[in-house]
Amino acid sequence: MQYLKRRNNSDALYFQRRIAKHLLPKAAQLNLNSPITRPLNLKASKATDVQIATKLEQRNKEFEDLMRLVEGTDLQAMNNAEWEKTARAYLDARGLKTGTLRGVELGSDEFYHRTEEALGIHVNQDHPDWQRHYPNERKLPEQLVSAIDSILNTRAGTKRFHLFSDAVDHYKTYRKTQIDALQGTEAEKQRKRRELKKDFKRLEDFIAFAGNQEFTQTNVNEELRGYRNQLVRQYDNPNTAKRHLNVPAAAMAKYADDVATDVVVTKLKIDGQARAKNVRPVLDLERELPLVWAAAHSEEFGQFERLSLFGIFSGASASEIVQTLVEDVRLEDDYFILGGTKQDSRRRPVVIINDTHRQLLTQNASGYVVGERVAMQTTTSHSKRLKKCLQRVTGNDQLVAYSCRHTGKHLAETKGVGHLDVIRTMFGWTKGAKEAMDNYGKAGIFSKTYIDEIKRITSLMLEELPNYDETPPRGIASQNG
Repeated sequence: MQYLKRRNNSDALYFQRRIAKHLLPKAAQLNLNSPITRPLNLKASKATDVQIATKLEQRNKEFEDLMRLVEGTDLQAMNNAEWEKTARAYLDARGLKTGTLRGVELGSDEFYHRTEEALGIHVNQDHPDWQRHYPNERKLPEQLVSAIDSILNTRAGTKRFHLFSDAVDHYKTYRKTQIDALQGTEAEKQRKRRELKKDFKRLEDFIAFAGNQEFTQTNVNEELRGYRNQLVRQYDNPNTAKRHLNVPAAAMAKYADDVATDVVVTKLKIDGQARAKNVRPVLDLERELPLVWAAAHSEEFGQFERLSLFGIFSGASASEIVQTLVEDVRLEDDYFILGGTKQDSRRRPVVIINDTHRQLLTQNASGYVVGERVAMQTTTSHSKRLKKCLQRVTGNDQLVAYSCRHTGKHLAETKGVGHLDVIRTMFGWTKGAKEAMDNYGKAGIFSKTYIDEIKRITSLMLEELPNYDETPPRGIASQNG
């Protein structure tokens, strides 16, 4: 197999590939030596050909990404930015600030005083006799002197050289700060931080494609366009390409707004992104919905899965269920506030369907209704768990986690209530909540009148399903045959 290596007297397998000759000088400046060698973390005596081929393909893709990064990286821009960083540290050590010479008349006494403060004996280092007067001193690099001069004449809070990596770091800090400022619990913040890693990976993918270039309007917009075209070729679904493009585009735009204000980032659209929405499969109302309803009442399944199945009747996604707090369960009024750690505008009332549902919601004494351990898992983990549950119960491997939410909408439509404004609120569509606030006064969607209407519609959606509170179902896992 190409690029496969095995060291002498070792069972370990490695990937090894040489850097192209035209990239060697640049790679050397980035501390990359040829050949590039990476372990496959496989043993020759145990690994199958398929496992080896899969690992080789993965390592080869990583190598190609690295080479694109080497080729695209603007070393001159990086060097300029590094000199600027060094100059700032140099001036800071001397107690001088950015913009010290702004507004100071060239050639004035203050100009010469401030310049000597900054450069000391090096202020006249270009004079022919300088080395004779200072035989034991070395001249400062011209790049450093130039950077010092630029900083002294630059408005405070600004930079002369900006890199793509600066924009990425700025955006990462911004997103982390957003999470830290949330009103939710620390467990919720930790979960969001883990989910944020996906967006950070998308930023890394963009840098690997574009290289670390100087942050100019031309560079930013050209690379974003090129990346968009690359994503369209890579992903069949335009919406997937859009998700990968949105993060680096947002990072570049944020940096342009906050720091490099002379740069204007063009908004890009991917053809077909609005038309290529997935039509998510729903439960068959006659055959599959009864099976799922029974599973929601069966102790064969975990609390999280059962609560998520009850969520069919309110359009509650798995991620909303796990954010719900026990303190938001209003037993006396037979409803709870879904997604209690979300922003206020995203919270909505959900009817407590029956005693089984009520017991699941109050299984924990406080905190998240599903417990902190489950709540801290990633959104992807929640979706996988619910998907696995649905497929196990129905035998339908086409179902996904969002099938629950869309089944609820489909069921409401078959009952003739899918067009009502209250349905919009029940299923978390903002427009419906706004109209409810207008129609039901200050209490809005949490008014007794409005919640009574939600209860009426929920009862209508449940009218053909059996009452399992009296006779709990058995053998759910085998009902599908």
